[in-house]
Amino acid sequence: MENTNMVSLALINQKLEELFQIFNQKFFGSALSKPVITIAGKGNMKASGWCTRDKVWQDGKENGYYEINICSEYLDSPIEEICNTLLHEMCHLYNALNGIKDCSRTSQYHNKKFKECAEKHGLNVEQDENRGFAITTLKPKTLEFIRTLDIEKFEFRRIKTKGEREANNRNEEQPKKSSTRKYICPKCRDSVRATKIKKIICGDCNVLMVL
Repeated sequence: MENTNMVSLALINQKLEELFQIFNQKFFGSALSKPVITIAGKGNMKASGWCTRDKVWQDGKENGYYEINICSEYLDSPIEEICNTLLHEMCHLYNALNGIKDCSRTSQYHNKKFKECAEKHGLNVEQDENRGFAITTLKPKTLEFIRTLDIEKFEFRRIKTKGEREANNRNEEQPKKSSTRKYICPKCRDSVRATKIKKIICGDCNVLMVL
């Protein structure tokens, strides 16, 4: 891919779509249907990207499409990190297309189904205490392949406005008040909330959920 001095999201989107097609063929045997690839701010999320669990885009013929987003704040990261994020989200897309639940319903806790998929498709996986098997890095052979593509870094990213930074600081300073209690299944990590102390059984795992 040739280098261009770009200040256009259209050009960056084009390159991301090219990478998707390359990775789809190389790591997924072209099994993935094409999503809508977007570039948007992460908001209050701590992720560098996401893949929707549902088809959130629709064309004039009522065909549905999933969305893969690369967060604009991290767009100028080393290209290897962009590729890691894209591959990570492509694994979520693979699972969504195959009806595989790889995250808990109410959080971003990545379960073993995600780990299995990611390790089969070019990624190493590490476990995070709060997010499960959410930390991915490129396998050496994957990194070697990506470097043969000679992709230039995207010298472009979005920064927060003064108002956004001030609002974020206020949110961090204010303690969160809640009268609800969160119960988590120790096996699948699904969670529910209740306003009283209760004994709750996970219907999928048939085990007692913990507070």
